[in-house]
Amino acid sequence: MIKSPWEGKLARNMYAGSILEIFIVTAVTTVLTIRFFLGATGYPQVSGGGFHIAHVLIGGLAMLISILILLTFLGSYSKSLAAVLGGFGFGAFIDELGKFITSDNNYFFQPTIGLIYIAFVLLFVLIKKISSRSYLTEKERQVNLLEISKEAVLKGDEAYGIQMARSILKRSAAQKACLKGSNETTGCLDEIPDLPSLLSPEPKVYAAAKTRAESLYSWMIGRRWFIQFLIAFFLLNSLISLIEVIYLTIGIQNAVFWAIFALASLGVYRAIVSGTSTMKKIVYILILMILALILPFTILGLTLPSLPLADWLRLGFTALAGSFSVAGILTIRKDRLKAYHLFENSMLIYIFFVHVFDFFDIQLYELFDLFVDLVTLMGLRYMINQEERKESVIGNQINKV
Repeated sequence: MIKSPWEGKLARNMYAGSILEIFIVTAVTTVLTIRFFLGATGYPQVSGGGFHIAHVLIGGLAMLISILILLTFLGSYSKSLAAVLGGFGFGAFIDELGKFITSDNNYFFQPTIGLIYIAFVLLFVLIKKISSRSYLTEKERQVNLLEISKEAVLKGDEAYGIQMARSILKRSAAQKACLKGSNETTGCLDEIPDLPSLLSPEPKVYAAAKTRAESLYSWMIGRRWFIQFLIAFFLLNSLISLIEVIYLTIGIQNAVFWAIFALASLGVYRAIVSGTSTMKKIVYILILMILALILPFTILGLTLPSLPLADWLRLGFTALAGSFSVAGILTIRKDRLKAYHLFENSMLIYIFFVHVFDFFDIQLYELFDLFVDLVTLMGLRYMINQEERKESVIGNQINKV
């Protein structure tokens, strides 16, 4: 068997996806914030005496600090802090791409925004590929178990760290390898004392805010209106995005019609999966077909537009993101965690694909739209972490019984 030249030298972090996501979201936010600030202030320059300090230098300094943090400190907090600083630095760096690909150092080179977003999309695909947990080797899983144990000691939450480590161990094929090939690893996990938490290294204000946030989330998920709010929010977000894109590419008549068609399709789908009689299902489908195939091109006089490839891609990505939102809406009452992941996929498509095209047409409004999506994504990531933590604790309680 041919061994990789990196085997025994590099081991991937099974939580790299979350850390790298912080990096790329911070980078995207930095680019758009810089563009908005410079546009609102008339593109001021920090200069004097023949010197001009470009923000690419500030970006380089931020990336340097992030590297020093990674090389100096241990723990997930240092990784998260480095991801934020590194993302800010990379965003400030790539924002000046136009200066480095034009002979006249043109910051306003028109294709720059598109090229920046393409770079982010490729980076996002690469991140998803390299952070896939299914590609971790058995040794990498064992190393991650030890990292979780060290993190628990560092944060003063040994009990939860042991539960997480053992849960991962039981779910993976690494358990057998750990027991047979590395007794020291298993012993390390078993010998960590299950004692009350030590004093937390986190600031009291931060710890109190985190506790209140957890209590607030636990309270909200027990209320019926919270699920209804999520359904209404993601449904409206999808409809508004669809209407906006159709209006910008095809026209207002088409935007209104296809928004109504999307609502009708959702109603028909709910009728099909429910206990409605077969005859009613057939009638609903026929009405939907008439609405889609006959009404727009006869009574309304709409025609199929001749659009460039970019607009078709724009429509396609918007429809794809909306499909994930609809799937999440239909799933949320049965499986919250699965629905949250579907909503997360929808937000990621909006951020990394749809906004690429929208930013050219409505830049100032698109900044607000993107800000809403970024805040929504962060909220979803928090709720996903809470649900995964609850499932891990429940799973360990069942295993003990």
